[in-house]
Amino acid sequence: MSINVEPIKKAINDVATLEVATLTNANDNKFDLTNGSNESVFEAIRSNLAQSDLVAYTRFELDGDAVNFVNNKEELTALVEDHSILVESALETRKTLFNTIYNTLKDIIK
Repeated sequence: MSINVEPIKKAINDVATLEVATLTNANDNKFDLTNGSNESVFEAIRSNLAQSDLVAYTRFELDGDAVNFVNNKEELTALVEDHSILVESALETRKTLFNTIYNTLKDIIK
């Protein structure tokens, strides 16, 4: 039985780092977020970061390193709370993905 391990490698790389950024679009910069894949959406956002304001940023790495930035402006409190919810959701999704990969590999290796 031949198994394509490339999707598994990609999933492991995706699980290794979790990065969440919450931005505001203070300058009303325009970019298309409807043209398809997550890759193109992320690229559109990244190319316009200089025109956006950072509200919160969180990064976790598999080796245990972590960084968290939160803008303390009172008017951004609701967005900071939304960022926290997004981080929790992303962590839960990564945990589920990691468990799926682990269980799949465990079954293959048997």
